[in-house]
Amino acid sequence: MIYKNGKEVTSIFKENRPIAIVYKGSRLVWEAINSCFGKGFWVNVKPWNNNEGWKNK
Repeated sequence: MIYKNGKEVTSIFKENRPIAIVYKGSRLVWEAINSCFGKGFWVNVKPWNNNEGWKNK
């Protein structure tokens, strides 16, 4: 997880446009969830992607 000023970063915007991926150099440091929950709520027109699952690191 990424934190700024003691708060977890859950989304990133630039000029009112959401940023999906953030890199530092060549290392991926943040990526939006690509699933039916990608916006934080169920997206009815986008079914569950069977290639995804919850991962505990």
